[in-house]
Amino acid sequence: MTDMNPTNQQILHYARHFLQCRGYNGFSYKDISQKLGIKNASIHHYYPKKEDLVAALLEERRKNFATSIAQIVKSGGSAREQLQYYLDRALEEFDEGKCICPPGSVIIDFEELPEEVKKQNLLLLDYILDWTTNVLRTGLEKGEFNFSDPVEAHAEEVVETLMGARLLSSIKGRKTLVRSISSIKSGLGWKD
Repeated sequence: MTDMNPTNQQILHYARHFLQCRGYNGFSYKDISQKLGIKNASIHHYYPKKEDLVAALLEERRKNFATSIAQIVKSGGSAREQLQYYLDRALEEFDEGKCICPPGSVIIDFEELPEEVKKQNLLLLDYILDWTTNVLRTGLEKGEFNFSDPVEAHAEEVVETLMGARLLSSIKGRKTLVRSISSIKSGLGWKD
């Protein structure tokens, strides 16, 4: 990962925001430089090409997600608490104006994306799916969840529902995301 001085952190902050609000082709270095009051060349210093920036964002997201989950597990967090973190994070990002989840933000342009961005996006998606599968399996074994579908299929359904809800909520509003999260919980036999 590139040097994480304050300028780099701000570049990543605005790039993440634009990516999750506009998608891969919906922003440029000019958008970021205008927000920061710097020249495009300053961004190119850290990330020579946009693909370097977006690949770094996706990789950062995967690592940060893994770190957050590890902290929940280390503190004795249950499968439900882990999944609740994931669902709460979706709502937090929506409230921050970031309607599209990071992996979903590049899916529409996936075939035209540079290879490193595709690779990092697939690594992130695979990580989320593997993690969701493990959480559902553990929760099912411990009686925290109650469903009869195969765990892998149910994990895909959870991830697909949340990704789709985040996209649709950008048009229909927060209630769409809240309703989908309730549906996910209901499908798991999750009683609050």
